[in-house]
Amino acid sequence: MGKQVQFHMLPEDMQMFLDFIQKQCDVVIAYKSSDSPEVLPIPNPIKEFETMVIWNKELLRSLERKLIQRPGGSDYYRVDDSLPTIDITPSRITKWKDLPALLQGRIYVFFDKPVPGYDEWYKTVAHWLKSNFIKNPLKLLKGYVGPKAFDWYRDGGILLPMFEPPLTPQWLSFVENQHTSDSSKLE
Repeated sequence: MGKQVQFHMLPEDMQMFLDFIQKQCDVVIAYKSSDSPEVLPIPNPIKEFETMVIWNKELLRSLERKLIQRPGGSDYYRVDDSLPTIDITPSRITKWKDLPALLQGRIYVFFDKPVPGYDEWYKTVAHWLKSNFIKNPLKLLKGYVGPKAFDWYRDGGILLPMFEPPLTPQWLSFVENQHTSDSSKLE
């Protein structure tokens, strides 16, 4: 069973989040997928846009990626979803219809096998996000918005889902109405 918390974060929000994580336990932030099985820390994770893993060394002493073979494609290595790590897909700044926009990110876990302390650790991390970020004002998107991302949104930035939506009438309406007085009811 998987669990997630969706969010919109700017780099300052990500730094605040990672500072919290790193004060709680001995963690390594690494890429989820790589061309190498060896897991190395990312020097500056707040600048990354790829999915990463938060590896709690207190729950899992060592971590390696497993080989994923792709017939007709390039093989690569990936952290197994059944391991007690937290995936983090960062938000990404983009443009949508020439407007500054922020794609939604998330933390995600998959509780395939019970590992003592894993559920508690995830709950602590998820609780911190929910307590320190603002509930997303746009019902369609759900999740939470970091304090700096919320200021950016209030200054006219556009919040988007985890993908760049197509230019359909529904998405155009959703974006055009984000900053109206009734935007909290957008669905």
